[in-house]
Amino acid sequence: MSKVHLHEDIKSPWFWGIVGLVGTALLGTIGMGVIAGFSNPGLVAEDYYETGKNYFHQIPDVETHWRLNILPPAKVQLHQPQRYRLYAIDQQGNPMEVGEAKLHAYRPSDASKDFELAMAWEDRGTMAVMAQFDLPGIWDVKAQFTHEGKSQEVIQRVFVEKP
Repeated sequence: MSKVHLHEDIKSPWFWGIVGLVGTALLGTIGMGVIAGFSNPGLVAEDYYETGKNYFHQIPDVETHWRLNILPPAKVQLHQPQRYRLYAIDQQGNPMEVGEAKLHAYRPSDASKDFELAMAWEDRGTMAVMAQFDLPGIWDVKAQFTHEGKSQEVIQRVFVEKP
């Protein structure tokens, strides 16, 4: 390639258009990284991602292995109190009648809106609580059941919709 062709290529509007596009994309990426670094709200649980990655790979302790199931509403609506149920079955398949449970709601992108509520017995094997979400989007709902000093939890992801 000769110097003449290189000089002509640099004068081309196509060349400068591509350089401008790449430069704009690079500056935008750097700007978003800086904004994310300064506006990060943090997470309530310091090991949120490690816990989430390992949650389904952990082998539960046989002594505390109850069958737990969270039943959220069919459609989770923003700013509307709705009932969340926890079903607890013991190792023999009988509904649990004694124990305590808490419902934790985590918003991965905004820890300031996370909350925790105590659940109450509704029926044999069923605990419930009324919960209301203040932000739309994805939330992780965790129910932690404790009985005779042993604890087990179950996690479910819900999507909060605007009414």
